[in-house]
Formats: sequence, C-alpha cells, structure tokens
Amino acid sequence: MPPYRYYKAYASFWALMTNTTLINYSTRDFANKGQLKLYLIRQKEAFTPEFIELFTKAGMLRRVVTQIWNKQGSFRVGIIFEYRDKDAFEACKPLLEKYYLPAVAGFTTKVFGNRGVVVHEFVAEDFH
Repeated sequence: MPPYRYYKAYASFWALMTNTTLINYSTRDFANKGQLKLYLIRQKEAFTPEFIELFTKAGMLRRVVTQIWNKQGSFRVGIIFEYRDKDAFEACKPLLEKYYLPAVAGFTTKVFGNRGVVVHEFVAEDFH
C-alpha cells in the first residue's frame, strides 16, 4: 500500500491524500503534429527504468504527460511532475538538466510552467 497522509477536512470526515506536496505543471505547444509525435516518442525512449529510478530516489513521486485534445488546431502536451517536497524538487532539478532536457532538445516550442504546493486533494480508494 502506498504511503498516505490523512487530512481532516471536516469534523466528521477524513480525506485520503497522497504524500505529494509540490507539483510542477507545464504545457508545451508544438508548431505541428509531427513535432508533437516525435516529442512523445522521445519521452518513451528517455524514461528508461534506470532513469526513473534516479528520479524516484531523488524524491519525484509521479510524472504524467498528457496530450491535450480539447484545443482545436493546437499541438499541445501537459506535463505533471509530482514531488515529495521542496528538497525533492531541488534534488531533481540537476537530473532534469542532465537527462531530460537533452532528450527534448531541438524542439521549437512555447512552454508555460506553473509550480504549486498541494493545499487540497482527494484520492479515490481505487487510485493506483
């Protein structure tokens, strides 16, 4: 069972929460569909088991890439990085620069980044 922290939202209600405390969410816009497809292929090539192990040991808890489908005429992905805490985020920055940025080099994109701390969350019991 994954580690959970419990958050008392109301006097008689306990909500199950993950141990993610810091999230980085970015969107990346590509010039065309071919560039987007190539980027997605590079994600699969870059995130090897060894690569993932380095990040999880440094405190990254989860990473998700989504292909945005509800923006007509755009070629966009959303990228979520979830970290245990600020120290984990700081520990992962040099790993991202060393391993991730070279894998996505050469793309002309517009990147919009946001970072936040988790202030409210609920997780369904069957979330894996």
